Amino acid sequence: MAIIMDKPTFSKEQIISSTDVAKKFGEARRKAKSNPIFITEKGNVDTVLLNYDYFEQMYSRLVELEKKAEEQILLDRIERLEKNPEKAISWRKLRKE
Repeated sequence: MAIIMDKPTFSKEQIISSTDVAKKFGEARRKAKSNPIFITEKGNVDTVLLNYDYFEQMYSRLVELEKKAEEQILLDRIERLEKNPEKAISWRKLRKE
């Protein structure tokens, strides 16, 4: 069973203020190559700086999960229609409405 988190966790070393990022952007970029950097504004995390490879992995995974969710929705609809074919509406009828 997978563990689902509401929000990501991060260490103190991954947090930097927006003022410090403005002054030390090169350092923040170097740190972001190994771990995401969480940039704060007035004490609240506002922005995340990521290595591009990590971003690409996250994006690919998101696309994959969205496709799986869509497939599951379609499979559920097909199953409901197979159990109750009288509830089916023809595509032509839908297009007219």
